[in-house]
Amino acid sequence: MEQQRKAAHSGWYHETQSSQQGHLPLDPHAALAQDRFLLGQDAQLDPTLRSLIHERQGLLNASRACYDVLFPDSLKVSRTETLSLYDRLSSALTVAQVSGVQPLCSHYAARLAPLSSPDASRESNIRQTHITQFARLLATQPTLITPPMLSQLNDVGLSTQDIVTFTQLIGFVSYQARVLAILNGLRGRAAAVLPGFPSPEGCEQKGYSLAMLQWSSRLPEVAPESASQHQQDVLDLIAPDARSSSFYTLLVHNADALSEFSAVFNNIMQAGERPKAAWRELAAVATSELNGCLYCAGIHGRLYLEAEGRTELIEQLFEATYRDEVVDAVSQKQAGSAEAALLESVIALTRTPERFDARLLHGLSDAGYTATQSLDILLTAALFSWSNRLIQTLGDTVSQ
Repeated sequence: MEQQRKAAHSGWYHETQSSQQGHLPLDPHAALAQDRFLLGQDAQLDPTLRSLIHERQGLLNASRACYDVLFPDSLKVSRTETLSLYDRLSSALTVAQVSGVQPLCSHYAARLAPLSSPDASRESNIRQTHITQFARLLATQPTLITPPMLSQLNDVGLSTQDIVTFTQLIGFVSYQARVLAILNGLRGRAAAVLPGFPSPEGCEQKGYSLAMLQWSSRLPEVAPESASQHQQDVLDLIAPDARSSSFYTLLVHNADALSEFSAVFNNIMQAGERPKAAWRELAAVATSELNGCLYCAGIHGRLYLEAEGRTELIEQLFEATYRDEVVDAVSQKQAGSAEAALLESVIALTRTPERFDARLLHGLSDAGYTATQSLDILLTAALFSWSNRLIQTLGDTVSQ
């Protein structure tokens, strides 16, 4: 399947996406946003709500820095870093289109449009096809990614460093899409759904439990003793045990992206006066279940209970065969409860960010959550839309 860009109503779109997304007009100004993370969407907020967002400067700065690492203004490829700026931006556009968040589609389309597309050789077409299909599948549902798909990326010329960067990129744009969806809800705007936008595939993952699990990398890790000084510095900075963690020693293939991902994670999960808040941990559990991530669901299920969460709620979440069934069942049993409102908002933001609107924010408020707590819940769901994709794509979860 040849990857092309075609003119349509004065814009550009991915041929592989056109049947689902329609013809989106190109807004050339969308590439010029001063803040390439929030894309200026915060400027339209009520001053009180804008202040609530801007109180998270540590989070915003780390998110902007990660954008700059993954999508610089210019980029030179090398033997170990073969993902061109075109590869990165075209993949980001694919993820944005899957999310259905229109300002994000416009931004990445506008940045992509001036770039020269790859040559039309058979090898280039095959490479672009694999890259686009992988990005679309991972953005749609992480459980669709299998180990052979990583091998296929390697077969078409992506290095281990490329694959790590590529997965970070897809996770980051998935997170960015949901942050922009939150801003849309805060603005009180109705969700704008692209014509013919498909419903995402459900997740049928089984085996959720509170048992201790182990994560094993599918790709070669960076040996700490042979790591560059910069890689060692990042490992030492992000966590005391990072050098002995397969997850970190794999992600440090792109040390700058790992550093900013870690900063985003810490700024969300350790925010406020209660770093182990039950509502935050429950949002992490629910998002991880919707994405089929056994590892994260187990860890944050335990943290939820440590934060005085309810055992019976976790049991209900872990028992269902299908994730949609479980959330529906829990919502019905807990109808009118704070947990039901939390689950409803997290489900919508995780599964259908393009449909997230003010009604779901009002539901959190009506359930008794403060504005700060509501933002914590939603940012956690956005974060785990990134974190889950790293965990599930780059490694396997096994029993200890």
